[in-house]
Amino acid sequence: MKLGGLQGLRRSLTAQISVSIAVISILLVAGSGLLVNFLAVRELREGDELIMFANLALLREDLTVADFELTHEPQRLVKRMNLQLGNLNMVLLDEHRRVIAASENFEVPITALPAQAMSVDNLPTGIEHADVRALGKALGPLTTVWVSPDQRRFRLLFARIPVPPDSLAGPDTHGLLVAFAYELTQTRQLVMSELQIFVVTLMVGALGAGLLGVWIARRIVAGPRRLAAAANRISARPMSERLSLVDTPTELVESTLAFNRMLDRLAASFHRLSEFSSDLAHDLRTPINNLLGEAQVALSKRRCADEYRAVLESAVEDYERISRLIEKMLFLARADDPHAATRRLWIDLHPVLERASGYFEMLADERGVEIVLATPGTEAPVRQQVWADETLLVRALGNLLSNALRYAPHGSKVTVATHMHDGGGCTLEVSNDGPPIPQELHERIFERSFRVDESRAGSATGSTGLGLAIVKSIMDLHGGTASVISGMGRRTMFRLWFPGPGSAAAVQ
Repeated sequence: MKLGGLQGLRRSLTAQISVSIAVISILLVAGSGLLVNFLAVRELREGDELIMFANLALLREDLTVADFELTHEPQRLVKRMNLQLGNLNMVLLDEHRRVIAASENFEVPITALPAQAMSVDNLPTGIEHADVRALGKALGPLTTVWVSPDQRRFRLLFARIPVPPDSLAGPDTHGLLVAFAYELTQTRQLVMSELQIFVVTLMVGALGAGLLGVWIARRIVAGPRRLAAAANRISARPMSERLSLVDTPTELVESTLAFNRMLDRLAASFHRLSEFSSDLAHDLRTPINNLLGEAQVALSKRRCADEYRAVLESAVEDYERISRLIEKMLFLARADDPHAATRRLWIDLHPVLERASGYFEMLADERGVEIVLATPGTEAPVRQQVWADETLLVRALGNLLSNALRYAPHGSKVTVATHMHDGGGCTLEVSNDGPPIPQELHERIFERSFRVDESRAGSATGSTGLGLAIVKSIMDLHGGTASVISGMGRRTMFRLWFPGPGSAAAVQ
């Protein structure tokens, strides 16, 4: 149960803030109370000592005026002090500790007095707090505490008053001993009352600090709770709501903006996924409808073997188109896997480019387009190499050539160029004189099923809209980039950058 409570405290932000505020408040109140109590006790002790030293100075002055007449004067002085201060009692002794005069309520045994008496030769007449503190620093503890059998406490001041040799006390009397006993019952009651008030204050303060901590904690976590409530209201359809910044705490503004940006990306992804699903359904519906229509016509009446064969041969084209579409979808699904591995090695570019151009040579001839390789040959002083997976490289290059040939005008050229960079990087460029791509569509051109001209979608061009998306996925697997440069009277160029083996982008 105890472990569960600690885990709950660690997991609850409200509990942590409340407990922290309560503990800090208790420590502050307790520290302040202890400091006040210490200062109060010191002030009371110094006050008691001031009273005793003041009476000691007055007693010394009165004895000096009476020329230390010890027969009647001590009794008068003791009686006067008892009338003025009931809690202060005194005893006057000779040097052999024989009682000369004593208060009736002086209860401290003579044997309990300190062994050494403090000398007051330089004690000023008008003594103040500063004088008492100066004496304490110079002589050490000025008083002691004696506890009676009934547990009453008395503060004792034991001092020696020098006697002049020519006084009435006689030449044999060189000094008198005086002991003051100040009962601390009232002082102790005052200290205990202060301690009780301190304890009650501490308990009330702890309770108030705890309640205040809970209130402050709830105010602090109100912002995150509002964010959580707003996030719970957001669903995939529609995903138009965003977290408001009006009442958001300053510390959570950046988190709120980041969450809203994430929602924007999710909304865009959902939109693209919806469009992709719609385009995919359209691309599958056309060949499937063709196959279904041909099959229904073929089965509408009995036909000879040659007629059935013609129907099957006609369906092969649609089957091949569906197969290509499914294969591309599977490739994109595998490329989306962050753990997908590539087998990269150094590849000579010139043979790869020649094979690719030879593969598309017949298609280029049909369209009246020429494929030009603007790259150094094998006799070049620096070999043109790229650090890549050969299978994926050939596929990306084939998709770019297929796309360039599809939109290149009759009698134009499709150019393939390569550029080497420091560190082993390589740029591959495929360009044509096809229609320019608007600047605002450059980022979307590599999205799945995206077509610049929707009128060209469908079977008319034989495009599934996934070729450039596959190129982008291949470059992501290599840690490279795919971009398009078009418009402003320039040729439309698709540029692929492959990082070298030493580049951080190439490390998977």
